[in-house]
Order: sequence, then structure tokens, then C-alpha cells
Amino acid sequence: MSNSEISISTISYNKKEDLRILNACLSSWFSDPKILHFVHPGMTYPFKIGRWINLSYLNKSTTFILKYNNWIIGHLSIRINKESESAHLFHLIIDSDYQRNGYAKKLIIHAEKVITKKNINKININVMKKNQIAKKLYNSLGYLDISINKSGKIKMLKNLV
Repeated sequence: MSNSEISISTISYNKKEDLRILNACLSSWFSDPKILHFVHPGMTYPFKIGRWINLSYLNKSTTFILKYNNWIIGHLSIRINKESESAHLFHLIIDSDYQRNGYAKKLIIHAEKVITKKNINKININVMKKNQIAKKLYNSLGYLDISINKSGKIKMLKNLV
């Protein structure tokens, strides 16, 4: 697959047409409750876009989508906290038909570049202990475990400086 077939763009949960597209993608990806739990343990099955937004998108965030041949195959959101000079990556999802091809890594690297341009020097991400594939990816990109809670959610941190 050549890079010319791949693009990353910003999409908004606040725009009606973008929301329609996001709902279609997310509903398809989260037809498996296990995937929904890995991405957002606080969400209940079946997936409902309104609950998704209420739990995670009422505060300012930026969402990126990754397209392959103009088909959305990936999603990643970031939230920047200027006071703590940190950013939080969340809701990284790659369509199951396209996993293990480096697309999650591309989205994370893109987000890191955007975050760096905003003079933010720390990024954190949460991952469920059971999601070893994602944890391995984050470790390979320089994210380190800093804590784990009772439910098995690991908080990871990367310093960009």
C-alpha cells in the first residue's frame, strides 16, 4: 500500500455531516462489545453516539480520521490541557480489516506532531491491561506506564522533550 492512498484529516463532532459519518463508522466498529470496552470501558453496549459524546466530547477536543482510498479506517482524538502543558490521546480505533498495518502508529505520530506544534511537552494515554496489542504499540512509541487502577486501566506517559 502506498502512502498516496492514505490521508489523515480533522473531523468534528460538532458538525452535523461529520457527526453522521462518525456515527456510521463508530456504530460499525463497535458492533462487537469487546472492542467498545477496550476503547472506552465506561460505555455500555450497544453503542449510542449521544452517550459517547456526553462522556467524552463535551470538552474541547480534536479528532483525526485516517482514510485509505477515501474510506475511513481509523479514528483518534486528543485533548490539550494548556495549564498542565499536557495532552491526552483517546479513542484510538482502527477498523478490524486494516489492523496491524501501521495505521494506528501513523495516527499517533500525526497527533504527536500537532501537539508538539502547540508547545505541549507531555502526552498521556490510557489502555486496558488486557489490551496487550495496544500497550505494546504505545511502548514501542516511547510511552511508559505510570499507574494502574483497580479495573486494570493503565495510564501511560510520553515526554516529548
